[in-house]
Amino acid sequence: MDDLHGKTALVTGASRGIGRAVAAALARAGSHVAINYYTREKEALETLALVRETGQRGLLVQADVSNSSETLEMTHTVERELGRVQILVNNAGIVLQKGLNEITEQDWDRVLAVNLKSAFLVTQAVFQGMRELHWGRIVNISSVAAQTGGITAPPYVASKAGLWGLTH
Repeated sequence: MDDLHGKTALVTGASRGIGRAVAAALARAGSHVAINYYTREKEALETLALVRETGQRGLLVQADVSNSSETLEMTHTVERELGRVQILVNNAGIVLQKGLNEITEQDWDRVLAVNLKSAFLVTQAVFQGMRELHWGRIVNISSVAAQTGGITAPPYVASKAGLWGLTH
């Protein structure tokens, strides 16, 4: 991953789990990393510490990536502080463990907004900059659930399958 040295990366949902691991790996590969989080500031600060331990620049950016205005504000902040986003990892995601008969319309809408709409919004916000730089990488984190389904998390399954379609 030598070609990532000095690149600017943005990882959504980077306060823990897969997002944290990806942010740390990108920093070890030489990238400056913007760490997006929504509510888990303490955990996001821990991710920031991992990034900074590598000697790379890191930035915390709090935003609800399912909201277009917050997404645009976030990407403008990243560009101002770290430079144009060259690597985007759409990792933000939530799951509600409820059966089909328990899910409300609000539950459905929120899961699809965070897991699928956010990937569209953040990609749209950084895509032109990547084109202008003639270099960019976009990684959408999906799930095996997109292929196998599941009876306890239908909106999660649908959103992750939608990511496959968006990616293709």
